[in-house]
Amino acid sequence: MSAMTTVATAIPIGIAFGFLLERSGLGDPRVILGQLVLRDFTVIRVMFGAIVTAMLLVVLGSALGWIDVASIAMPPTDLGAQALGGVIFGGGFALAALCPGTACVAAASGRRDGVVAVLGIFLGTLATPVLWPALGTAALAAPREGATLPVDLGLPAWTVVLAITMLGIAASMIARRVEHPTEGVWWHLRAVEAGALVLALGFAVAEGGSASEAPSVDALTLAAWIKEGRAGLRIIDVRDGLDSTTYMIPGASAVPLVRIASVTAKPGETIVLYSDGGAHAARAWERLRARGVSDGRVLRDGMAAWEDEVLAPRAPAVASDSAQRRYQRARALSLWFGGKPSLEPASGAKPPASARAKRRRNTC
Repeated sequence: MSAMTTVATAIPIGIAFGFLLERSGLGDPRVILGQLVLRDFTVIRVMFGAIVTAMLLVVLGSALGWIDVASIAMPPTDLGAQALGGVIFGGGFALAALCPGTACVAAASGRRDGVVAVLGIFLGTLATPVLWPALGTAALAAPREGATLPVDLGLPAWTVVLAITMLGIAASMIARRVEHPTEGVWWHLRAVEAGALVLALGFAVAEGGSASEAPSVDALTLAAWIKEGRAGLRIIDVRDGLDSTTYMIPGASAVPLVRIASVTAKPGETIVLYSDGGAHAARAWERLRARGVSDGRVLRDGMAAWEDEVLAPRAPAVASDSAQRRYQRARALSLWFGGKPSLEPASGAKPPASARAKRRRNTC
């Protein structure tokens, strides 16, 4: 996006944002003060309304293929620095009863308290470089890129979306109860609340129905993709505690589950995740999916399947043509990867763990 395009879009969006803040009453410090003393819940209603609306538009737009979530800029997360900033910001917010956005709106509306708050913002900005040697140590930790609530909580996106929507509705109901204690039925759903709940439930049903069925690829297909040099193929080993002696599928990179949120997919890239079994990789797939990665797959049965089907395939116990063709395919791939195919028919019992560890060491 060019600089002119950025300005052309930023200016009307900024004007609309300021207009909505003013019309909602957030340019009046008395409204914000009323929120701080729990008498006026306008701030909670406006902020929760904006959060839920934006959240539902993003997740539904992503589900319909209209929005690429991975392309949306996300500020990094640095809990130490942001906690300190929250304390400083909260103190100024309580003192002025204005935040930076509402202070600008109040100043533009001709309110003197808004002008004073804006001057305080500028003074604080100028003081930051002076105070940085003392305060900047809180920001020394490497920020976490792409951190989201679903990833940090280890929950599917639909669960978090539904929870935040219901929390917003509950906050709106409590606000009505506090502001209008004599109102008979304060717990009823208003039209906009009911609409948000319906959208969130629809997203939960659509996403929850497919959440347990991660797209998968079998070991032989993955081996064939590697041998053929499939364009855009990226293999990620999500096992924890890997070291230089641990066998990994050729071409794979190690990204433990706790860091999987840092993975971003390039256009046309296919990501295959694997672990010792399927559950660990499936959780990694859920987290990538929450980040907007659309073409992610899980290696069916994980490393065990790679060992049994690629590193040491065994002749089929039945003499059917399809079984023989599969074995010949597996044997050719196994030899290419340096495996040890066996003509001894498979008995159905898996080799002991010690034999599997030895097999990993003796292959590429």
